[in-house]
Amino acid sequence: MTKDIEPGLASVEQLALDYPRRIFVNRGLDLNEVGAIGFDMDYTLCRYTADLEVLATDLAIHHLVKRGYSARLKDIHFDPSWGIRGLVIDSERGNVVKMDAHRHVTRAWHGLTPMTTEHRRATYASDPPRLSAERWSMMDTLFSTPESFLYAHLVDLIENDSGVEMPPPETRRLYADIRYCIDLVHRDDSLKSAVRDNPSKYIDLDPLLGPALHRLRSAGKKLFVLTNSDMNYTEHVMNYLLEKDVNGYRTWQDYFHTIWVTGRKPRFFESTDEPFRLGDKAFEGGSRQYLERELGVSGDRVLYVGDHIYGDVLKSRSTTGWRTALVVPEVEGELAALEREISAIHQRTELEEQRFELEGALSSAELLLRAARRAERRRSGVSPVSENPQSKSDDNKDDLRSWVADLRTQLDENEVLISKLTRSIDRHFNPSWGQLLKERHKHSLFGNQMKSYACLYTSRVSNFAAYSPSHTFEPPRDLLPHERILRVPSPESSS
Repeated sequence: MTKDIEPGLASVEQLALDYPRRIFVNRGLDLNEVGAIGFDMDYTLCRYTADLEVLATDLAIHHLVKRGYSARLKDIHFDPSWGIRGLVIDSERGNVVKMDAHRHVTRAWHGLTPMTTEHRRATYASDPPRLSAERWSMMDTLFSTPESFLYAHLVDLIENDSGVEMPPPETRRLYADIRYCIDLVHRDDSLKSAVRDNPSKYIDLDPLLGPALHRLRSAGKKLFVLTNSDMNYTEHVMNYLLEKDVNGYRTWQDYFHTIWVTGRKPRFFESTDEPFRLGDKAFEGGSRQYLERELGVSGDRVLYVGDHIYGDVLKSRSTTGWRTALVVPEVEGELAALEREISAIHQRTELEEQRFELEGALSSAELLLRAARRAERRRSGVSPVSENPQSKSDDNKDDLRSWVADLRTQLDENEVLISKLTRSIDRHFNPSWGQLLKERHKHSLFGNQMKSYACLYTSRVSNFAAYSPSHTFEPPRDLLPHERILRVPSPESSS
């Protein structure tokens, strides 16, 4: 810590951010109780442009061709709009799927062909996913989006060439090869060297990042970096991100109490490895216990901010007791789309409520029709002929049958309208996969994991600049399904 940077330094003026730039709350958090705040670097402190994913895909294709795959792969160009985070690869069947919070497969593609509802249900209804099984791989980081893109395109290319569907051993080997080549791109320095040589092309500078860090540091918070990247790359990236000679910061390292590189997360949170000291405040490797010792802060007095739902958030929270914040850049675009489509979303909600009422009416009508049939069977052969109940009974059954048929028609029409609206709404998000955090009226698998493990979530680290370092984040009122009729005003989720 440099002596010329005092905790009492004039604080950054609090910024009024638009709603999409707020910090949203799953579990309450009082920043007064937080003594240290840590940050991942890649896709957290450092926001990359789409050009990085394009480059990663091109480099992976180069390695795949070297491993014997068709040179026609070079004609494939990464499309950032094809997939979203949170998709899951089923390497047993050659599919890319999206799941809801209950791990039901709700959308699926085989290669570049969307699976019909009937095909999807036939495939997965009797074979529910167990994500711990080797065949399933979740694409839960922004670094992983090229994987699902390449897998779908390669399945499509290979099957079109052969004219037959790939058997499971081949689909599994294909994913293993893609995974290997993507890892190689990150290990062999080809990707990192391109970023170092041309940072303005691959890094999206955020002018509020420095003020946000300064605001927290000036309030006495111990800031730290914990990244899986090596020191050389971290030095280049962070030096580009943070201005020098501002508020007394001579180098980017002056913003932080300590810096930990090559962290090998999530192993970092559970191991007892001793770190290697690289300088006054920088360490390589190590483990959580040594980092906490360096900070003099531990447990729930540490807040860690990252973009990886598993490596940054789930493991840190479940094994260390740290509080967590997930960076979800997609929130800004999704909230803008929600605002544009709010009328259609309300209309779909009304149709879904109407469907619930129709299903209840149909259940009652079918119950009455069954009761009428049972009553007729009981009367058959025992009723006096003089009473002649048959005509009246037939009329009653005809009315019930007509009612049931009419309700079924209304339900079919209702489902058509809901599906049409859903497709229209989805076009304003991802046309193939819809929203990142939702699957129609349910949370998506990714959205549910975020809600379960992240105390806070926000689109970028610099959003902290708009909040006092002593701010208390309060979650919205959490209602159970039976309480929905009792809706009352709830605290702002970002207040």
